[in-house]
Amino acid sequence: MCNYGGFNSPMKMMPKILAVFTIMLTIVSIADANTDVVEQVFDGDALSVNLPGEMLKIRLYGIDAPNGGQHGNVAATRFLRRLALDHPVKIKIMDTELLKWPLAIVIRENKESSVNAAMVGNGYAWVNSKICTAEECRYWKQLESKARALKLGIWSDPDAVPPWEFEMQQRR
Repeated sequence: MCNYGGFNSPMKMMPKILAVFTIMLTIVSIADANTDVVEQVFDGDALSVNLPGEMLKIRLYGIDAPNGGQHGNVAATRFLRRLALDHPVKIKIMDTELLKWPLAIVIRENKESSVNAAMVGNGYAWVNSKICTAEECRYWKQLESKARALKLGIWSDPDAVPPWEFEMQQRR
């Protein structure tokens, strides 16, 4: 048997390669899609969209809502449900988490602003500056500053902890 110096053999990597390939095919099909419908909301920054013949799970690009067990999670999830559930949307894939869900900007039909912007502007999510590099991110940061100043949503808690810090605290 061949030793690859600690790396996975090509055969062991095949399921991961197939998963990435499947995600990429889905993304290509989405790019040609007109309007899809949000079928399920998982939390404040994740939902599923009904595509012809399949359901696609999506994370909202560039933002991070409170996680399960974190203050603000229930309110953020409830707000995203009101905002997007059963509504026709257009999705713009921005990136893909490795072997996970596509990251997308989601825009409700007949609306100018994105669902992502609405989550931030109403105080239900942070802009994650580490991953949010698109042109829209600068505007979303302005919305976040306004929501903070008005103490909307998560900003009503003076000790609000960003989800990425909350996750690290939970691992300790």
